[in-house]
Amino acid sequence: MDSSKAAAGSRETRGAGLTGRAEDLRAAAEALRGGMHVAVLLVGEHGIGKSTLMEAVATELRDEVTAVRLHGSPALGNVPYGVLAPYIVELPVEEATSQLAVLRTFWSHLEAQRRVTGQPLLLIVDDAHDLDEATASVLVELAAAGWAKLLVSAAVRPGLPTPLLELWFEGIAERHDLRPLTLEQTQDFLAERLGPQVLPSAAEMLWHASAGNPLLLTCLIDDARNDGTLKQHNGVWLLTRVLNSHGERLTDVVRRQLLRLSADERTALNLVALSEPVSRKLVEAMVDEDTVAGLVEQELLRVTDAAEPELRLWHTTYGDTLRNLVSPARSLQLRQGLLRLMDREPASAEGLLRQVSWSLECGMEVGDRQLLRAAALASGLFEDDLARRAAGQVKDPDLRMAGRAIVARTYYNTANHAAARDILEADFGRGGTVTGLLSGTLLWAAVLTALGHKPAEIVRRSEELLAAGERLAGERPAEADGIRAATAARVRSLRALARALAGEREDDDGAEPGGSFSATAAAGEGLPDNHLERAFELALEAEQLLVRGKTEDAYAAATQGIEAAGKADEEVSFLTDFLAVRAATPMVHGGNWSGAEGLLGGFSASYGASLIAFGGGVHTAAGIMLLYQGRAAEAKKTLRVGLEALRIADAQQLFALTAAMAFAAAAEVGAKSKAAGLLADYESARPPASRYLRTLAAMAVVYGKGRLEDHLDAIGELRRLGESTGPEGAGLEFESLAWRLALGDKSAAARLRELEPELDGPRPAAVCAYAAALGTGDAGELLTAAKGCEEAELWGFAAQAYDDAAAAYRETGDTLRERVAAAQRQRCRDRASSTPGQEAEAQDGALALLTRRERDIVARAVRGLSDRQIAAELQVSVRTVEGHLYRSYAKLNIKGREDLRRLSADD
Repeated sequence: MDSSKAAAGSRETRGAGLTGRAEDLRAAAEALRGGMHVAVLLVGEHGIGKSTLMEAVATELRDEVTAVRLHGSPALGNVPYGVLAPYIVELPVEEATSQLAVLRTFWSHLEAQRRVTGQPLLLIVDDAHDLDEATASVLVELAAAGWAKLLVSAAVRPGLPTPLLELWFEGIAERHDLRPLTLEQTQDFLAERLGPQVLPSAAEMLWHASAGNPLLLTCLIDDARNDGTLKQHNGVWLLTRVLNSHGERLTDVVRRQLLRLSADERTALNLVALSEPVSRKLVEAMVDEDTVAGLVEQELLRVTDAAEPELRLWHTTYGDTLRNLVSPARSLQLRQGLLRLMDREPASAEGLLRQVSWSLECGMEVGDRQLLRAAALASGLFEDDLARRAAGQVKDPDLRMAGRAIVARTYYNTANHAAARDILEADFGRGGTVTGLLSGTLLWAAVLTALGHKPAEIVRRSEELLAAGERLAGERPAEADGIRAATAARVRSLRALARALAGEREDDDGAEPGGSFSATAAAGEGLPDNHLERAFELALEAEQLLVRGKTEDAYAAATQGIEAAGKADEEVSFLTDFLAVRAATPMVHGGNWSGAEGLLGGFSASYGASLIAFGGGVHTAAGIMLLYQGRAAEAKKTLRVGLEALRIADAQQLFALTAAMAFAAAAEVGAKSKAAGLLADYESARPPASRYLRTLAAMAVVYGKGRLEDHLDAIGELRRLGESTGPEGAGLEFESLAWRLALGDKSAAARLRELEPELDGPRPAAVCAYAAALGTGDAGELLTAAKGCEEAELWGFAAQAYDDAAAAYRETGDTLRERVAAAQRQRCRDRASSTPGQEAEAQDGALALLTRRERDIVARAVRGLSDRQIAAELQVSVRTVEGHLYRSYAKLNIKGREDLRRLSADD
């Protein structure tokens, strides 16, 4: 049940432990207060929050009941009336097995307590799955007789004792099956524990790792904070590396669960943890079928749907902890036992990785090629320590170079580009085989780009590979043709990659700009046979189409680029984020919001731990989308969060663009102090390598300065930036014109009308329609244009268009339609500023004390509007305006408008 559907419990019972449980709390309390139910049963897996919810219900009812607590115990699970022993010690031995005698004695104790308080009895029974049947029967008798009510918690496996379950079957007990937290509830949980500024990708990774289990989530948070994995940067909580799943708190939880298991169950669980995914038949051969079935029943193991079923841990988070709890000697013993039963190597990549890791931990020999394969898989999964350990064990001199390239990849994962460069530069062009010669060369180009090297330099340096290829061909004449062909193909790929990263086709190898590639990109004709070269050429084509304003063609080319890269296996796996951003960018700038959100959401869901290294780009794209929609306050929040992620890792050099867009958003909402800091971030950062993003960042900064300082200078500078893109730069020129129009420069409308045929996408279409309506000045057309902007979810431009429509109606004396347009304008402004998750701009200073309406009125007073003008604009009475201003002065401890202007300027 979702907490959003009901009021929360009392203030004392609120908190992260009850996130997502408020409806359960309300319903349980009501059921125990009413006359229809004698019991409330709370059922869920270990750590799901049953005990926390039970205590919250008890707190809610503390003034209405006499609470008596019982706690099930595995040690007493087979002892009749074991947990009731403190209440029946005076019972004669011969009557200790009589249910009636036990019931009378227990009741006498309860009745004595009830007389003291004068309130009805409530028996609170935790861990009822560990109760013996006799005790459960006594509790049911008390409830059925109306002498007491029951509040009971139990694990799903083994479940409630039969007598208690029968209360539910008879309809006199209410049952609540507690479900794991959703992603949204996990974000709420984190906000309660850490504060509202948690990187979305960090929340998603914690949610996946904990499977929505509040206890595991709490352990992961505490352990991650203790070891520095979860850190706060400038108020934003983010993950700096892959989660550690063997911290002290999580280890303690797992150890306590293991104490409840038999020796065979622990053996089976350890086998799966050490080798997952592992064949169910193999594990059953080492223990027995009933043991495995019991662990599956207890939801400690799960079975895959494969043709040959495999076993995995139910909670993958337990894996590292369980492996750490197994001694090296025991681990080796289990490994040897399993190998005797295995007739082949694991089929899955994950299974291979675990087998190699297990062998290394046991000190067993592993073949070089298997080590290299495992190292590559580990680096792709961001298990950097394992990747380095496996690569470091490679003995074959011809394979060591490939191993060092994988080690460089692990440094690239953590944005340690200098360390990656040092490894790759030392090996560049020195391989003794084709594999060694080409290993890491693509990563080399990406690392140099991330360090600010120019594409022309990378292209020039790539020529060294041709000379190295000739050297190797001379040493291996029988393989000479293949060596030369492979080397030439890789050099072409490196050139294409360097151009794609820069967004420029021109380079110093004499290639002509544009070429015939754009004419055949959509059809896939005339493209290179080399998959890598094809992927990079398509990525470059996508950016050039975007510069020209062809967002739909740009998306098609970028999507084909991703598909082409997929055929290149793991060689470009580290560039997935680059290709994904190339695909998302046309959607963002074209205004295909749902498509962009789907693509970005898919990236977040698919790439797991890579979000630590590359997730900043996802937040940048989401923030720009919000800014274009006119949702500046929320955009500022999203972009600032993305900026902190990019401080950790910024392989694509998106930091400057993100800072520029965040500066524009802060300027839009008047947050001067934050804007100054963001501008400083932009000016100190290395500019994006991409021409498109570099120009876009410059435009955003000029726009922000225009909002804060001089409109005329900003408009002139935006005009210059737009015109500098040349005749093939309609897309970039559109961006400059849109910024100008947002600043109030109506002269931009004429050029927008001229550009319209060259542009596509909902956003350019809506803005150009608004520009066309401005050309006519007709109120009806402006109203239609405003509605078009609304449909495109461009709330800022919609508000401007409605404002222009209201002015046009005013000129014709049509006051009724003027008021309607003004009301629509205000609705769009409210829509832009009232989206869920927004960061109220008043938090930037003293204005946080004011209500939304008070801030609206104060903002207009600061602009110099009179009380009557404010009343007309907001469609309220002058007296209402006066009243709000009076209360605002009192809250802010100021005397009048002059103090208000000074306060706003300081803020």
